[in-house]
Amino acid sequence: MGDTDMQKQARQDIIKTILNSYAVETQGQLVDLLADVGVQVTQATVSRDIKEMQLVKVPIEHGRYSYGLPPAQQVSPSEKLRRTLSGVYASIDVLDNFVNLQLVPGSGPAVATLIAAQSDGRVFAMIPADASILIICRGKEAAEELADSLQDMVG
Repeated sequence: MGDTDMQKQARQDIIKTILNSYAVETQGQLVDLLADVGVQVTQATVSRDIKEMQLVKVPIEHGRYSYGLPPAQQVSPSEKLRRTLSGVYASIDVLDNFVNLQLVPGSGPAVATLIAAQSDGRVFAMIPADASILIICRGKEAAEELADSLQDMVG
């Protein structure tokens, strides 16, 4: 049974997040980093993703190379969050200064990383799980604003 388009897009968005955070030199390293965030794939799947995403090898220190996005595919952190959320969003709920973001299984840690990259002053702390993120905001109003802005991202 193959990937659904949504699973593939979510995985490829997670791969982009990983590539922006780590110097990934091998497909095996990428398989391991995906497993760390709960995405279990084979090296063959990663190889197909690399081809589809048109990833390039970019030089890093000491004559080594790591995977990178083609220059045309580099997008802003908020656009990355919007794209990823649209593929993995399930629901959102607010209680006092807490925002509970429900996602598809395996996407919690990657989405939390993307939210953290926003440096949003409304966010005090986050507790990511496999399929959800509990976001603790700096007040009830901040929680409601954050929930609204996250919901706006998914349409």
